[in-house]
Amino acid sequence: MKFLLTALLAMSVTASLVYWGLHEPGYVLMAWKNWSVEMPLGLFAAFLFLAFGLVYVLLRLWFRAVRTPAVVSKRLARLRHERARRHLINGLLEYAEGRWERAEKLLSKNAADSETPVLNYLAAANAAHRLQAYDRRDKYLRQAIVSDPKAEIAVELSQAQMQLDRQQTEQALATLKHLREIAPDHAYVMRLLGKLYLQTKEWKELERLLPRLRRHAHWNPEKVAEIETEIVLGLFEQAQRKRDLDALKKTWESLPHKSRQRPQLLGAYAMHLATLGCREQAERLLSKYLKSHWDEALAAEYGSILTEVPARQLITAEAWLQRHPHSQGLLLSLARLSKANKLWGKARSYYEAALSEHPDTTAYFELGELLTQLGETQAAAENYRHGLKLAIESQTPTPRSVEAPEPGVITTAEDDSQSSRPPSPAGKSIAHV
Repeated sequence: MKFLLTALLAMSVTASLVYWGLHEPGYVLMAWKNWSVEMPLGLFAAFLFLAFGLVYVLLRLWFRAVRTPAVVSKRLARLRHERARRHLINGLLEYAEGRWERAEKLLSKNAADSETPVLNYLAAANAAHRLQAYDRRDKYLRQAIVSDPKAEIAVELSQAQMQLDRQQTEQALATLKHLREIAPDHAYVMRLLGKLYLQTKEWKELERLLPRLRRHAHWNPEKVAEIETEIVLGLFEQAQRKRDLDALKKTWESLPHKSRQRPQLLGAYAMHLATLGCREQAERLLSKYLKSHWDEALAAEYGSILTEVPARQLITAEAWLQRHPHSQGLLLSLARLSKANKLWGKARSYYEAALSEHPDTTAYFELGELLTQLGETQAAAENYRHGLKLAIESQTPTPRSVEAPEPGVITTAEDDSQSSRPPSPAGKSIAHV
């Protein structure tokens, strides 16, 4: 409809001009010095129109000629970008399929023409790393930073990961320290630093890093707790090797209350305290915790920490038995405490009760030692054999069930004073020998 109206308007204007030219022709007179030209007005208008058209065409050609180099350059750049994009895609596909050499070639080719050259260089560096071409890898990483200085953190993180992968500890440490300077609160940088310090057992550095690790609440809390546990256990071991009781206590006191309630850390601290001579303090720590928070591992450790008054410990542990009659860890501790108090029959009964709850290599071996001490060599040998069998089976890839032998099989008949049974849930007592 719009085209039709425009055509009608043009025809009307043309008709009007033709009518005016036929009925009112007029003329144009042009004079210059002794020269003069006279022509009809219509012819002059036609010449003027042609002249305008010629000037317009010449101007368009001139402008096109001036713009041609820029247009050609832009089109060539677009072709180069497209070629680099195809190389990036194909290179990444080759990398995903494990063809590192082909991937490196495609990713590095025309990388400078890519719209995102830093991605080309990073991927090429990873391919060269897979090929163990570390000089080329480092060259690509340098080119990546030059191509996009804002990507320095991403590039150096990739470099640190590759260095850690190849056990290049010193280089990785230098890279991560530089990253920590330019990005002090970067969570992943601290995580890699923690991993490196764990590998190199730099416990003091880990201790300084630990508060920053705890502050990153967006991390998986279980992962942070796992890292913290490994760090603290390492600090405990270091303090024990140096026989530094103050360092051990300082590490423990620096932990948050929630961490000090973690059974694994509390048990390790108690055992190290006992090793460094603070058995009474270690016993009180475990006893206080077990009264309100029962834990099988800590219950078993309680009997390994012997104070100067093991009889008092035995009374404390037997009081717990009323609430936890089927606790294998508590029964094992009771056996150890009975042995420390030279209550041989009670100790053997507790060992047997612990083994009836759950077969355990340590319990078999300790019962074997007790029976050897009592002169029952055949029963002791049977316990050693069952303990060794259980230890071997626990190391095999395919788990196999282990049936605990009957108490009558691993012990010989003795008088009732040496083969008494542990107290029943109803609370029957065992006679002291």
